[in-house]
Amino acid sequence: MNNSESGDRIESTSQEFDPLVHEISVMRQIILERVHALDLLRELVSNAAAKEVGATEITIKYTVDDAGHVFEVKDNGCGMNYTGNPKNPGRLDRFFGLGLSSIVGIKGDEFAWKGLGSKLAYNSCRLVIETACADGKAHRVEINEPWDTIERNLKPKPKIFHYPSESTKTWTAIRVIGHPPHIHEGAYSVEEVETFLRHRTFIGYTGKRENPPKITLSVLGQSKVLPFGFRELNGADAANPPEGTLPIHITDSITKSGTNKTVQATLKGFITWDSEQYNLSPSQMNCGLLLSVRGIPYFELDMETYGSRSMGIVNPGWKKCCLVLECDSVQEDMNISRSGLVDAERPALLKQLVAKMFEKLEQSPEYLAFRQIPKKRKNITGAEDLSAKKIALELENQKWVVWKNPKTGKSTMLSREPENENDTLAILWKLEALGGLPFKQFQTLAHAGYGPDLIVHFQEDNQSNPERYVSVEAESKFNNYIAHGHTPSLFPRVVCWDIGPSPKMRMKQTDKSYKVIAEGKDIQVHVYCIRKMEGIQVLTKSQLEEALKNS
Repeated sequence: MNNSESGDRIESTSQEFDPLVHEISVMRQIILERVHALDLLRELVSNAAAKEVGATEITIKYTVDDAGHVFEVKDNGCGMNYTGNPKNPGRLDRFFGLGLSSIVGIKGDEFAWKGLGSKLAYNSCRLVIETACADGKAHRVEINEPWDTIERNLKPKPKIFHYPSESTKTWTAIRVIGHPPHIHEGAYSVEEVETFLRHRTFIGYTGKRENPPKITLSVLGQSKVLPFGFRELNGADAANPPEGTLPIHITDSITKSGTNKTVQATLKGFITWDSEQYNLSPSQMNCGLLLSVRGIPYFELDMETYGSRSMGIVNPGWKKCCLVLECDSVQEDMNISRSGLVDAERPALLKQLVAKMFEKLEQSPEYLAFRQIPKKRKNITGAEDLSAKKIALELENQKWVVWKNPKTGKSTMLSREPENENDTLAILWKLEALGGLPFKQFQTLAHAGYGPDLIVHFQEDNQSNPERYVSVEAESKFNNYIAHGHTPSLFPRVVCWDIGPSPKMRMKQTDKSYKVIAEGKDIQVHVYCIRKMEGIQVLTKSQLEEALKNS
């Protein structure tokens, strides 16, 4: 279809674009493989930050409207040109096609990966792209209900409007409305979005990069400029690290016998007895062993699986490790959602290489001396430690969990924001006593202390059947049920404070804001998130005092 109109001396034309997609089922699978809704930002930021784009400024905006989450990424790079020619595609053509660069033999941008960014953008209610190019042309692309179209096994067909650019400046803005579609869940906080961006995207770049772009984040109207780079690595290679922290930087390679296949990797970061000093925690997504490919941190690797014999288990334990494994060799061996490695030759070589690195590290004099530090800190007595914890509880930035009774409006302080499983249990039991749990019945009968945490009488709602002597597991943050060594057939329910991204399980949101179903291979776990239950608030000390005063 072609239309032309004039007004203020600007002429525009429009057409429907038929993207090059061979299999709708493949597109659907790519979209469903995504682990976290914020994965969309990772891909859009990677597209904007590629050296080929040349952007010096990137703005990330997150809001919420009637359609759900709304994400927008804008850059002042080269813009996205359109050709409509599959043999010579422009950037817009490539964005909407399925892995179009590889199909036609064209080299993709620095971080390109099978058109994943645009496919995740399709998982929405509406997609709008506006861009201006150096050739003086500007384009606006609109797709309404792309996911519903794919669900009907049809190919989304973007409508493109072409018009002369009103400025010599080049730029691109991609706005994704209602991602994921038809799911209304709580809004992300500034902290949640920033944490993800800093530890799972280009913004947390783990290597050295000249002239990185200025990156501005706006979440629900709050704006800030984000520092560039994986912040915990800054100073990790310092010549004089603080006592209790051991910097690590090992580069090695491995070649498969009888072949020229070589994998090279760098293990860097630090381990520390003072993890709170660096704010290391699973909720911050900055502890354990993280895989970085081409400088972008993607997901966590299990340290024990990759050969650690002491570091990642109990002494000091993975929560006290901030380690990044940089390996560009396995870029083509990540799964389609970039949430794990596939079973292939290079990942197998990488596993052997990392095991060799860990063996070298864990036998080194520096590491053995590091493990003895707690024994040498005899001046820290149990009483002093308890005193320090009391002082921490009195700080203004200490977060407190409050339940505001929806019926009476009365606020009750439950506990500090959970840092461990015991904190979660304390909140759970207080809510049970106050009648603040959203279940028809939740009656604790016993705290096992091993295996399942709780044995309860349970009924989720009026439509479900009452169950007696049900096993329930409690977690501070639910990531991966398998990693805890549990048997889902025995303990199929988890009550947690919060839910984090899982590398091996897909989180399926239900019609209850506080409930997801975690699905993996032959596994289905019902997960209930306290943080998202009605009436739950997380407040600072001053906010807590004000809430209790007004109750």
